[in-house]
Amino acid sequence: MDGSISVTDLDDALAELKRLGPQSNAALALALNEVGTEAVKQLQGEARTVFDRPTPFTINAFRVLYAKASRPEAAVWIKDEKSGAGGGQAPEAWFSPQVYGGDRRVKQSEKRLREKGILPSGMFLAPGPGARMDAYGNLSRGQMQQILSGLGADNPSGSTLAASQSRRSLKKGHAKAFFVLKRGKRPIGIAERRGKTMALVLLFVRQPNYAARFDFFRVVRQVAENDALVEGAIDRAIAKVRR
Repeated sequence: MDGSISVTDLDDALAELKRLGPQSNAALALALNEVGTEAVKQLQGEARTVFDRPTPFTINAFRVLYAKASRPEAAVWIKDEKSGAGGGQAPEAWFSPQVYGGDRRVKQSEKRLREKGILPSGMFLAPGPGARMDAYGNLSRGQMQQILSGLGADNPSGSTLAASQSRRSLKKGHAKAFFVLKRGKRPIGIAERRGKTMALVLLFVRQPNYAARFDFFRVVRQVAENDALVEGAIDRAIAKVRR
């Protein structure tokens, strides 16, 4: 998703830009990029307000598609590419239900547990009372990896790494520690047993549904329509080009 930033209604500022002649588009691009950078700062502030302990993944999800002299229009967007080798969700996938409302998408861990026949079709994961949470209120990544490893679901189906991972899991005790807990014949979650202690670490729940709460487009629009901010950016860009 992205929000475009352009300048169309500031007659005096646009007239000043036109007096630059061939350099006008270069100056306009500089101004738009400054406004786009400010929009990212405002989006980050909004994320800190709306979300409880947002992760760096959330705060750093915003980017500016910078304007050029040949294309004097900037856009602010939420990254749509995955980062790292873990195959997790792209930021856009996580933000989409927060911006528009709707169902949460399937996470990679859920996909792998479904492939192994552990997580029933149509069910999703939620932290159980025995889950270890990180500083941001999410299930510890280390514990999730232990669960996947213990249940033999830490690699995509068909991976040649599955056997070695299984041996390592046995050595660390994860393969014996984690198991599917059932109520009657119905699986309700994943439990962990270490010695005489047992805890329910993951719950099997119906698909979470979110109400829209992060107004991405409002934040970008407010910045783009802030005449004082845009005019100031144009004045600084003109001064820079004239040096």
